[in-house]
Amino acid sequence: MSRLKLAVATRCFSLPVKRAIKSAAEIGARGVQLDAQNEVSPASFGGTGDRHFRKYLEEFNLKVASLRLPSRHALTEPEFLDQRVDSIKSALEFARRLGGPLLIIHPGLIRTGEEGNFASVCEVLNDLVRFASHIGIDLCISCENNSPTIIRELVSEVRSGLIGVELDTAEMIFNQQDPESSIRELHSWIKTYRLRDAVREMDRGGIEVPLGQGMVMWDQFLPLVSETDYQGWLIVDRTQGDQRLKDCQNAISYLESVLI
Repeated sequence: MSRLKLAVATRCFSLPVKRAIKSAAEIGARGVQLDAQNEVSPASFGGTGDRHFRKYLEEFNLKVASLRLPSRHALTEPEFLDQRVDSIKSALEFARRLGGPLLIIHPGLIRTGEEGNFASVCEVLNDLVRFASHIGIDLCISCENNSPTIIRELVSEVRSGLIGVELDTAEMIFNQQDPESSIRELHSWIKTYRLRDAVREMDRGGIEVPLGQGMVMWDQFLPLVSETDYQGWLIVDRTQGDQRLKDCQNAISYLESVLI
């Protein structure tokens, strides 16, 4: 399992990006996930800035594992849809400039049936994937509150290019999803894993906790990932707590002990 690569989402450090990159290297990460809206953005980089930034990463032996583009709105929410699509395309181009292999976006809740948004999500994703394929970047969608079955049905309808899926271990806990069945159902599309730990509440939802202190069975989950011959990144993330940098450091140490 040692071939699995650990990266960290630097936005959770709440530091200026260069300090965050240095910290990522110090805690043992091999790559970084960057926030393409709040941490770095296309508007803040020129051609020279791209090169300097890539060189800065090389100084710490780090690679860009992925970029994430957060959104407060569902992908196909009618208001400002064109601007949202343009923003995603701009972030895809930015990911290519920084040498990142993929961009992760959030589609929102996907609803099937006559009143649902399934068809419109497919239409927008086909347009985005066509653009991503043209410039040589993978577009990846997070599963969020959508079941693996719905995600599989959705990505099966995206035929204008390759599309990836991000699987989030905390979301599986919140939504009472079985890791083995989720991985086996989606493994053909899984391009990245978001590693978070969580404790589920009685019915649904729960709280994120430091990795290794929740309900994710890491000694079972990581072998499952390895069995699928996964070649991508495992992204350590921490969205809650007062010691997120320390929590990420402990998470990397813990995962490395499991990966041996």
